Amino acid sequence: MRSSDNKKIEEARANARRLIEQGPKVFIALFTITGAAYLSGSVYTRSYFSAFGASWVLEEVPIAIYFSQSWIPLLLILFFGYVAVTNRTLIEGLGHVTTATGFKIAVAAVRYGPWFLVGLLSIPTLLSALDFVSAAIDFLLVAIPLLLFLCASTLELFVVRFSNIDRGIDLSRAYLSLAVITAALYVVPAQLGTNWARLDQQDTSSLLNVYLRDDATTYKLLFAAEERWYVFPIRYEGNEPPIKAVAATDVSFGLVQNGSTSQSGAEVPQGQ
Repeated sequence: MRSSDNKKIEEARANARRLIEQGPKVFIALFTITGAAYLSGSVYTRSYFSAFGASWVLEEVPIAIYFSQSWIPLLLILFFGYVAVTNRTLIEGLGHVTTATGFKIAVAAVRYGPWFLVGLLSIPTLLSALDFVSAAIDFLLVAIPLLLFLCASTLELFVVRFSNIDRGIDLSRAYLSLAVITAALYVVPAQLGTNWARLDQQDTSSLLNVYLRDDATTYKLLFAAEERWYVFPIRYEGNEPPIKAVAATDVSFGLVQNGSTSQSGAEVPQGQ
């Protein structure tokens, strides 16, 4: 009994030492991943506004505001943070990692996943060209969890190889996977931003309908940044709607009736 307890204590100490040794590497990886996540968020946001012909909006809005409106950085940061702190190559016995079912699944994912991801990402491009915008968005949303799973699997192979657990692992497929992941971190948010903008340009989009003072035209609220709001008419000519910046106090959510309006400049969720 005492021997069993001593063994558990030694294993716990070994795991603690391993976590301490790997800590700096984890923090460096998280820092790199955070940068990549925010870069993806920037690509998504810029693609979204570019599809509206309103890239100039980003020059007027503080960078912290439009980054905070994109869910892509948060999703990626949370996911990779979870992977970094739960990776079994860091917290479990090293000797049994390569024989575990999970590791074998990771190897299969790195071997076949990049080709499947490339094929999957070609479908939204075709659908978007054929004006099937909603279907293109659906495929892109499916590609996101596949991309995250491929990232986790590739990360695990690198950890196993460079932790000296198994020096016989061939990393050529992992490097290919890493190249595909890098490209996908740009392609997915760029296509998603563009297609979502095309969907929001339709008069049936989920963007809020608003009205301006002394103007009976119905507008869509594209973006709200503090006291400056960006709107466009619900009906317009051409491929890109004319975006205008207005003061929040000039915006209402109903037409003027009997000298009064509905709540003007009321708080609304910022961003797209």
